[in-house]
Amino acid sequence: MEEYMRLAIELAKKGIGYTNPNPIVGAVVVKDNKIISQGYHEKYGSYHAERNALLNLENAEGADLYVTLEPCSHFGKTPPCTDIIIEKKIKRVIIGAKDPNPLVAGKGIEKLKQAGIEIIYGVLEKECLALNEIFFHYIKTGKPFAAIKYAMTLDGKIACYTGDSKWITEENTRNHVQNLRKEYSSILVRNKYSKTR
Repeated sequence: MEEYMRLAIELAKKGIGYTNPNPIVGAVVVKDNKIISQGYHEKYGSYHAERNALLNLENAEGADLYVTLEPCSHFGKTPPCTDIIIEKKIKRVIIGAKDPNPLVAGKGIEKLKQAGIEIIYGVLEKECLALNEIFFHYIKTGKPFAAIKYAMTLDGKIACYTGDSKWITEENTRNHVQNLRKEYSSILVRNKYSKTR
């Protein structure tokens, strides 16, 4: 089970920076111990991972679906993922983490159970929860997830006395910051002209 969930986690990571304000999710469909399809939530407003993995399968009956986050059961920009899971006659859904979003929060699991689908929950849960730390923080608190990046020289400067500013961090650090920026929905920039309250 962990092998397929690890693949779902890697698929989910492909959506980093493109799905906000939705979570990143990966899905893998397995039948007769073979992967027959896979998908991930590619961008906000597009189909979710489960639907991407199941949409083009002619025969998924009796298959297992591995998904990093509880499938949604409500209409948003796309139809509920639970509907296509039931329609495709998936036998068992293996879920990494429950979704704390009040629109989902156990409702997806319950709908699938009522349809006679076996549910296994908590496979690589810690890793699946870590995928959506930013999303979960916002859903649980209503506040944005914040990170700070600050760089200065050893003598406490961020620019030279003339006001000229050059990079004082190495390329790897700058690349890391650019990748982080894709994960956040807003960026706060403070410069010498910003007023402090």
